[in-house]
Amino acid sequence: MSTAEEKTGECMAFCHKCGAFLMEAPVAKSYMECPGCGRNLVVNVKCNKVTVTDDLRPADEIARKRNSRLALYAAKLGNRA
Repeated sequence: MSTAEEKTGECMAFCHKCGAFLMEAPVAKSYMECPGCGRNLVVNVKCNKVTVTDDLRPADEIARKRNSRLALYAAKLGNRA
């Protein structure tokens, strides 16, 4: 479990291994890579409580979902130009 602080209705999440700051947002569930140690993490926020755990999905699934998300972002940006 990670440290949770209440600050104007938002929660702060930190890596449970190295203590690096991850995010400050009321997001329900996020997948991210720790900027400090590079671990793949899952951040869950529920009722102003934050839980940070290791992302146990296989590396190929993580990469596939990341690539599809980046392709979607690129397509949206391409439509704006």
